Amino acid sequence: MKIQINQFKGDKSLTFEEEVSPDDLDIDIGIMHFPKPLYLKAEAWKSDNDLTVEAHVEGERAFTCSLCLEEFNNVFEKDITLHYDIKGLDSVSIDQDVRDEILLEHPIRVLCRPDCRGLCPYCGANLNTESCDCQVRE
Repeated sequence: MKIQINQFKGDKSLTFEEEVSPDDLDIDIGIMHFPKPLYLKAEAWKSDNDLTVEAHVEGERAFTCSLCLEEFNNVFEKDITLHYDIKGLDSVSIDQDVRDEILLEHPIRVLCRPDCRGLCPYCGANLNTESCDCQVRE
């Protein structure tokens, strides 16, 4: 999303709404990806040489569980406040900062549910959906 500085008239704020492709932000990483476009709504204020942007980004993200390797989806939402020094600029692109904020929300350990039992280390059975007859080896 590119914000043109000359669009601001007086003390009025500007509101922007946009669907953003996950490919454009390059946010499909590792065990997290976004199967659908993200929705971004932003409001921007200009004062002297400063630009403040308050944005809300939301969408659906898909994960692979760290323990059982099952895929699952959950809703992603984040409020972001960005500040820019616009002295001498004609426009500001917020895409990279929005990308960084989304990536900061990537959990270190992703579980499909808090009580995920994972996979049997011997036969590979998903212990959430089936049991196995493997004996614990010493």
